[in-house]
Amino acid sequence: MARLAPFICALALLAGCGGGDDKEEAQQTIRDFVEAINTRDADTYCDHLITEEFREKSSFATGDEARNSCKRQLRAIEGLRLELVRVGRTKGDGDAATVNVVLRRSGQEITQRVKLEKDGGDWKISGGAG
Repeated sequence: MARLAPFICALALLAGCGGGDDKEEAQQTIRDFVEAINTRDADTYCDHLITEEFREKSSFATGDEARNSCKRQLRAIEGLRLELVRVGRTKGDGDAATVNVVLRRSGQEITQRVKLEKDGGDWKISGGAG
């Protein structure tokens, strides 16, 4: 169960890609997050969808060890499947944004407020709350 913690926390978090419309990019990141979790795409999730700070906090490691730990943990998860029910209010303020999302896991809907930060022009998960 302990190794599921970063990904259960990640249910509260999501991130995005860079470019033009911040709101649409943040929302696309939510979809990318769900896809990465469902396909166990550890490279996308750990390298592109979360901030370094979040990766280090959720893996209790730093640098390359945090990245490697993140990937090992995601690949080891069995049975976790998310469904994106809806993307709600998306609010941006410069390089920070919050997105309200509803996810379904094991038949149960979970409402989350996801915190995002711009990192190198891309939206990335930086935290969240239920």
